[in-house]
Amino acid sequence: METENDLINLIEHLAANAWPCHTQEKLESWRMRATFGVTERANSVYTIGLMPQDPMWLQKIEKFYTDRSIPPCFYISDISPRDLDPILESRGYQKLDECFIMTASCIDILENNEENTLWKIDYLPEADTKWIEEFIELEGFSTERHKAYSHIFSSIKPIKNFLRVSEHNETVGLGTVVVEEGWGCISNIVVNPKHRRKGIANKIIKYLSKWAYENGAHHMYLQVIQTNDPAVKLYEKIGFAPISKHHYRILTPN
Repeated sequence: METENDLINLIEHLAANAWPCHTQEKLESWRMRATFGVTERANSVYTIGLMPQDPMWLQKIEKFYTDRSIPPCFYISDISPRDLDPILESRGYQKLDECFIMTASCIDILENNEENTLWKIDYLPEADTKWIEEFIELEGFSTERHKAYSHIFSSIKPIKNFLRVSEHNETVGLGTVVVEEGWGCISNIVVNPKHRRKGIANKIIKYLSKWAYENGAHHMYLQVIQTNDPAVKLYEKIGFAPISKHHYRILTPN
């Protein structure tokens, strides 16, 4: 019989696959991940599993990141070792980006799903240069991130899709979905600032969920910062509910 921890463990595993890093080294059951310093997910220690037995585990992790000029960072989940968070706090690691993992059934999401005939919907099997450039621009990120995103997106194993919603030849929103083991992972939802407050994010989630359902998914999951009340309320309205929490611990220069 599957327990709650079994489900969380599965989702954590799938979520890591849905955001692959550039470089990875194992430290017993943990994984040290690095991707040019772009995004915490791809530049943090995946700490699902027992605490390392090596007494030098923290020094080895810190060296892995400092050798790459990246601040040492840990991804800490509800199912990470309980002793880890207080150890890092005592060593000066700052807590940031407390997030929920939320899940919903595809059937619940797709209830009352109405199409908008004014929009052009493009589904791309890979994120091409234009999609990445639009994503960076709409997020307000530096163009220096292009290399990292290009690696992350191209390294995601199928089944995946990159959605573009446009109107009158203008991109109004983007999103990504990855399907694995019957679960669809939604990420990278971004809406053109000129088109916000029109329900576009809601529609993007439903378009991605419909595509995922048609490609073998029965449930969807996503990650959201807990303090992002508008997003959390939107996801709850669509049918999502939190199943677990996670956060990061990062060692910033003095």
